[in-house]
This record gives sequence, structure tokens and C-alpha cells, in this order.
Amino acid sequence: MSKNKLIFLAAFIVFVGLTVYALWNEVSRETTQLKYSISGVILSAPGVGGGIIKTDNAHVLLFDPETLELVASKILNPFLPPLTFSVGQDDAGQPLSGSYRLLVLTDKNGNPNRPSAGEVIGPLSQPILLGTEGVEYSVDRPFKSFPTELLVAKTDSPATSISGTIVVSAELQDQLDSADRLVIMLFDPEQGRPVAIKMSTNFKPPQKFSIGQANAMGGQSLSGKYSLRILTDKNNQPFQSVPGEIIGRSQGLISMGTGDLEFELDQPYIR
Repeated sequence: MSKNKLIFLAAFIVFVGLTVYALWNEVSRETTQLKYSISGVILSAPGVGGGIIKTDNAHVLLFDPETLELVASKILNPFLPPLTFSVGQDDAGQPLSGSYRLLVLTDKNGNPNRPSAGEVIGPLSQPILLGTEGVEYSVDRPFKSFPTELLVAKTDSPATSISGTIVVSAELQDQLDSADRLVIMLFDPEQGRPVAIKMSTNFKPPQKFSIGQANAMGGQSLSGKYSLRILTDKNNQPFQSVPGEIIGRSQGLISMGTGDLEFELDQPYIR
């Protein structure tokens, strides 16, 4: 066999080997993902889907069946049922095992805690074992409140909130408009996603603020330290930036119970 043929054969064998290895890794990854997730399709019950538009966000949430603590969350966008979904370990900030309860709701205003016209929600499911496929879940009612089981006492005290005053850096003052909304978010440092959201209108700095347990997503309990982000919103889409929006991000983690905090919006909001 000629030298060129040997080189070609060796290169072909290496190519086949790398392809098989990549495919094996992909199959293993998919198998692991299925083992630690719940998947299926989200449907809309007759009569409740009229207000759903494809720009709606769908929040897919998993709750611990014992404590009803939110353990995983995923946002689907665009959302137009029927739509396949998968939620599990990749969407959690802690190891998952066993069974979890599923809840799906839609969001039009960027605040999943505040019901708005046209938003819908489904029931809090019975526990579903991780690895379950083919789940059929229906959003079946207008979103007026979370299921009773998830509702906790939503009264803030100084110990269960972070409060202070919002100011804006001098060089960004001209970006403000009287119609701007204010969006305040607490982020879990490990999960990297919001655990509490609060919105207000008529932002006129310096302005006092407070965010805490009353604004927790899904009624989960807040404790410890969180990252704080506050931004202005001009287009009713707090997760989509437009020119003129500004933001402030805490440099470190802030403990629940912190008061008299001066928080500056000092950067253009670019996402």
C-alpha cells in the first residue's frame, strides 16, 4: 500500500473515531439530561388560550413536594402552545433527585408575580419523578393568583427585606423619562436568576425602595444574601433593553435585613 493511501486511511480512521466519540458523548449527555429532568408538552385548555400571544413568556417551575420551595425554573419564549418543554437539573441551583411538583404560568409584563390580563396558569401538579417523559400539562385558567398551597404570608418586615434610596449618576440623568418604570430584582448568587421582582411607576430619583419576601417568586422563602439589580424600563419588557434604559448592579451580595442602602443607577442597560 502506498504512503499516500496509508495517510488517507489513518486520517479516515481518526475521523471516524472522533465522530463516534462525539456522537457517544451527545447520546450520554441526552441520556443524563432526560434522567434528571421532566419533559413533555404544554397545552392550553379550551377557552383560556385566546389571550396567549407568541411573545408571552412561559415560566416552567419545579417545587419541592415537601417544602414547596422553588428548586428549578425555566423561561420559554416565544410561547405558543402546544409547546414541548424540559425542565430539571440544568435549570436548578442545587442537586435534584426524586419527584417534584410542576407549575406553568405565562407572563406579559415582565413580572411573574403580578397577574395581568391575558395571562394564564395551570394547576400545581402532583409529584412527578425526574426522568418522566411525555407529560401533558395544560394551562387551564386565567392567572389571578398562585395556587393556595404556594401562598405564604406576604408581609415584609425589616428582617425580610432590603431597603434604601435609589439615585442616578449625574451623566445619566438625561436618559430618564417621566413614563419610565422601575424594575427591582434580587438574584440568587448560585442560580444566577431572579428570586424576587418588584415594579413601580413614576420613577423620580432620589426614590426610596424596598424589596423582599412579599415579592418572592412563587412564594419561596428568602434568606441570606442576594445580588441586587435595579433598572429603568421604557418598553414594558424588563429583559429586553432599548436605548435610554439604565441599570445599577450591586458590587457584592447584600444581606436580607439591610436598610438605608444608597443604590446608584450608573450604567446604560444593554442586553
